[in-house]
Amino acid sequence: MKPRSILETVLYNADLETGQWFYSTVLGLDLVGAGSDLMFVCRVDADHLLLVFDPRESDKPGRDVPSHGARGPGHVALRIGESEYDGWIARFSSFGVPIEQEIEWSGDSWRQPGRSIYVRDPYGNSVELITSDIWPDEAAPET
Repeated sequence: MKPRSILETVLYNADLETGQWFYSTVLGLDLVGAGSDLMFVCRVDADHLLLVFDPRESDKPGRDVPSHGARGPGHVALRIGESEYDGWIARFSSFGVPIEQEIEWSGDSWRQPGRSIYVRDPYGNSVELITSDIWPDEAAPET
């Protein structure tokens, strides 16, 4: 027995207003929950949510759910179509979001080919847009 998929991915951002702008306006994700001092929620697709918490609020003791909050930037990778790659470069430019790095993944013994665009959200989290699932179904070779 094992879990079927990831339902929620969590990042932390102490400025929820600019975070909402980035994820809903720049990335175009549907905002499905907002308006609290604790968090906002974006729908990535039918099965996956991105939750963005203010770590100053989420790590307070005595909450209804276990306290949590990471320190330092996190990372999330979002899949895009290969044909959309150049459009995303242009979109980030139009919003003044600098491209931190682009990587072309060549196929090797444990990765599939693909391309990635890396940007930072307003809180410094690393946001990757990637054209394919670079991770093969079989396990990585032992080192």
